[in-house]
Amino acid sequence: MEEDVKIEESSTPEKTVPYSRFKEINEKAKTTEQELQTLRSKSEATLTPEQQKEKQAKDFLKGLVREQLEEEAKAKKAKETKEQKKFESDVNDALDVNPKIDRKEFLKFIKDNSSKYGITTVKGAMKLYKDLNKIKDETVEQTKDNLAAKPRLPKSQGGSDIKADYSGDKNKSYDQVVAEITEEAEAQGRK
Repeated sequence: MEEDVKIEESSTPEKTVPYSRFKEINEKAKTTEQELQTLRSKSEATLTPEQQKEKQAKDFLKGLVREQLEEEAKAKKAKETKEQKKFESDVNDALDVNPKIDRKEFLKFIKDNSSKYGITTVKGAMKLYKDLNKIKDETVEQTKDNLAAKPRLPKSQGGSDIKADYSGDKNKSYDQVVAEITEEAEAQGRK
């Protein structure tokens, strides 16, 4: 039966393997597989009763560990789902009380600032969000008011802070007042 397997020629030429070579490789694969099976069965048969007990114990422990990990994963997932539902509920409640606040903007604020400001609750996040926006709005209003206000003129730099007492000058004439001021100025100039 050493015939060549022939395939009808098609538009794309395909390489063919002679049947004899195929048969040879196939037989080698089967014998190798059988040898592997026999080696496996021998290795299990050559285990001492103590080694078999150890193997059974290890298999049992692996099963227990696998079950424990699966239970923990399920519990963790259930906890995360519960926390997510509570968070969504709290966000909905907070936004129902404050309908002017945009949901996406508020959620972005929580995501960006929760670690920065130590935000632990949605209620606390809402208070902080409102306070920061209030400060922002007040600053904008104050800036507008400052720009609209009249400029403040600087105080005169040339004058003295000492104020003269002119209450006694009511009964004096103009010439007498001028003479006194001139004398005082000359006296200060001499010093």
